[in-house]
Amino acid sequence: MGAGEVKRRWIVVYVVVVLGLNLGVNVNAQQVPCYFIFGDSLVDNGNNNNIQSLARANYLPYGIDYPDGPTGRFSNGKTTVDVIAELLGFDDYIPPYASARGEDILKGVNFASAAAGIREETGQQLGARITFGGQVNNYRNTVQQVVQILGDENSAANYLSKCIYSIGLGSNDYLNNYFMPQYYSTSRQFNPDQYADVLIQQYSQQLKTLYDYGARKFVLIGVGQIGCSPNALAQNSPDGRTCAENINNANKLFNNRLKGIVDEFNGNTPDAKFIYINAYDIFQDLIDNPSAFGFRVTNAGCCGVGRNNGQITCLPLQNPCQNRDEYVFWDAFHPGEAANIVVGRRSYRAERSSDAYPFDIQRFMSLGDYYETNAQQVPCYFIFGDSLVDNGNNNNIQSLAKANYLPYGIDFSGGPTGRFSNGKTTVDVIAEQLGFNGNIPPYATARGRDVLRGVNYASAAAGIRDETGRQLGGRISFSGQVNNYRNTVQQVVQILGNENAAADYLKKCIYSVGLGSNDYLNNYFMPLYYPTSRQFTPDQYATVLIQQYTQQLKILYSNGARKFALIGVGQIGCSPNALAQNSPDGRTCVQRINVANQLFNNKLKALVDNLNGNTPDAKFIYIDAYGIFQDLIENPAAFGFRVTNAGCCGVGRNNGQITCLPFQRPCRNRNEYLFWDAFHPTEAANIVVGRRSYRAQKSSDAYPYDISRLAQA
Repeated sequence: MGAGEVKRRWIVVYVVVVLGLNLGVNVNAQQVPCYFIFGDSLVDNGNNNNIQSLARANYLPYGIDYPDGPTGRFSNGKTTVDVIAELLGFDDYIPPYASARGEDILKGVNFASAAAGIREETGQQLGARITFGGQVNNYRNTVQQVVQILGDENSAANYLSKCIYSIGLGSNDYLNNYFMPQYYSTSRQFNPDQYADVLIQQYSQQLKTLYDYGARKFVLIGVGQIGCSPNALAQNSPDGRTCAENINNANKLFNNRLKGIVDEFNGNTPDAKFIYINAYDIFQDLIDNPSAFGFRVTNAGCCGVGRNNGQITCLPLQNPCQNRDEYVFWDAFHPGEAANIVVGRRSYRAERSSDAYPFDIQRFMSLGDYYETNAQQVPCYFIFGDSLVDNGNNNNIQSLAKANYLPYGIDFSGGPTGRFSNGKTTVDVIAEQLGFNGNIPPYATARGRDVLRGVNYASAAAGIRDETGRQLGGRISFSGQVNNYRNTVQQVVQILGNENAAADYLKKCIYSVGLGSNDYLNNYFMPLYYPTSRQFTPDQYATVLIQQYTQQLKILYSNGARKFALIGVGQIGCSPNALAQNSPDGRTCVQRINVANQLFNNKLKALVDNLNGNTPDAKFIYIDAYGIFQDLIENPAAFGFRVTNAGCCGVGRNNGQITCLPFQRPCRNRNEYLFWDAFHPTEAANIVVGRRSYRAQKSSDAYPYDISRLAQA
């Protein structure tokens, strides 16, 4: 055998290791009813526009890249809280207190004011501003309006307890107070350590007031590297590049104490939750590794006057730089939209363990959102599928289809577990939405009473047809998974004492089935190994698959299953592997594959009607993974993605010719990639998948309804 043939076979081994693209994606379902924002010019969106203040930004070129032009935002475009609001699923940005009226306040209010600080005197040399205490007072007024709208205090308290409260103050207490001795005496009254203590004491008092007025979910945002701003460099740095360490060290003292009060408040207010966002270190990443984030200039403003464009801030109608996305800073003090997007995304979904403490905003949401209580909605959740949802069943069998090695699991709390992703799979997310405390165990390790909460039978390389994926070695086909379920049923009977009790228990559980991808990927479109493409037309093959699929569903039904979620096949023709192998430009999806997938999906959806008509004591729903995935491909930015045609980890064209190798270095910006490897989505995509499968965001997402309603049926 020649070297070329060895290489070709080795590549096939790695390239075909996967198993399905039953993708679903959250079209950013609104995760909380409202979002309240407290802060300074970093997040002010217009509260200073009509007050007597020098701290205003309601003129061009501020807002030059914002859809509505100058609004009072101190940036060329979006601020960090705009980005967070998008990721939280809000259709529009949170209105400023200055203009929020009527029922608009029910979605939240932005109270932030440029030049504001924790201390009342901070920023006074700039004229009027709304201090932290003033912003809290404005919030109290808003609470009274909420009471009037909702009818009584109990309803208002219940509503507000589900909202997010982000607080980002402290920067001006250094910039426009402590390090401005010509105007303020604080640097003579306190050393930096003492001053941080004083600030935190005053900050804590305001948090307590917010708590007394209904706030329960707090996001405390640390102070960034003020000593690295163009203004600090212009005033203090001999070379115009070295950050002012005396300022940064003082900032770190404050941040350390702010992180400390998160533990303190979490311990003393058990009905509230507090998290800390480490803006300082996120910003340090931008300074230390600018090219990794697309930046070229870190020490000068895109718009400004003097040394580093930092001695005078951006003047009215001044011409800013053209390459704004390459500048970390927009003006002497404030980041540009490009930097705000990075900070906002990492605040919402941490990319490093240090980004947020004890967890990020996204995890905050998974602890319970306003749509559901955290109560477990069904007694158990049984999962049938392929590598998209396998969580370890292939680990100890003779198979090439395994993912129990790094970098798989790099972002999962348990490390590499056999999940074919950097983190969670869609069913992990669905389990969270259903209220389960912890993930559903794989059949390979489920023991004793653990099976009462459900079992994951999914196996990488598995298909509806028994022969599917055989070139990869061992795998557990759909029929094998169903046989394993039958063994589990016997265990449930033994635990609960009799068959009637077991039947009554199992009929309340959710059964999700997501197979079919490998029957195309590792069967029909692999003519070197399988004859099916010569035996059947695509339409005939879809019919054969549905017939075999139906037989397994009937066996599940005969063994107690009554609530079925049938997940369609995703757009396999858009995977990095399909693009690498078949797409001339590396971006255009392979239509012959996708058309075949749609034939299967159409028949699967029709099967739902057939089974609902013929088994009245059971419920079947269909999840349109294909259509949801199409949303991601066509509108990636709406979901926070930048790269849709390449794997975060892989080898060759599109990182899709060979899948992720053991200990290979994946991309750093994993949350911006739709695909983790040549075939499988990232955790970021899976989170959207699970949520949109659980609660449909379009009428086409689920038929006749979604998983949240199936749980209640």
